[in-house]
Amino acid sequence: MHRYLALIALLAPLALAGCAGPSGPTFAQVAATVPPVPPDRARLYFYRDYEPYESLSEPRIYLNGAAIGASIPGGVFYRDVTPGSYLISVDTEGIYWNQFKTVDLRAGQTVYVDIESLRSWDTGLDYDADTFVVVLVDPDVGLRQIAPLRLVAGDSGE
Repeated sequence: MHRYLALIALLAPLALAGCAGPSGPTFAQVAATVPPVPPDRARLYFYRDYEPYESLSEPRIYLNGAAIGASIPGGVFYRDVTPGSYLISVDTEGIYWNQFKTVDLRAGQTVYVDIESLRSWDTGLDYDADTFVVVLVDPDVGLRQIAPLRLVAGDSGE
């Protein structure tokens, strides 16, 4: 019995590490290395809290219907885009009121986009539909919210 407890004590941290979200530096640790927004572009930060009791799936995020990345629990990434109007949407099974957002971007502007999981919103007897909602966040709040998240990708253009 003692051997089994020792084995569990050794394996438990490894099992929990696989459930902790993405690895790598936090945004706060690498923020100084992120280049400034080019003067002819706008920057969008996309992020999602790590909530193990919510969906851990990684739905695609779209700008005007074009896939630009995946929503990773506990992760943040950014895209620099030309100024203009963008519909921000995400793959979802469930439907929620005002689920997607349209944003009008100006050159030099930075916008924070929180992808929220509302798994319990659309439930049945045998399922919980992965429901995702796009939330536009105040820049001061967004900057604080992304600080502990892991930078999962930089800019790869439009």
